[in-house]
Amino acid sequence: MRNEPSDLSATVGQKDRDPLVTPLQALWRERVAARAPVASVAQVRAPVADEAFGIEEVATMLRRVGAAATR
Repeated sequence: MRNEPSDLSATVGQKDRDPLVTPLQALWRERVAARAPVASVAQVRAPVADEAFGIEEVATMLRRVGAAATR
């Protein structure tokens, strides 16, 4: 696991946290959904690394503000 920068939940107030978390969760869901059709094609052709979708980066930002990725 990569070293994660400092915990933002201690510095980001609730007023700023909510408008940050909701779009990040939506972005995470969008990237997870985009991976599914590519994975189907990859079974026939060359596989695509999960890193190409940036899912972990979004999940890391959510963790930094004290939130979780949700479906």
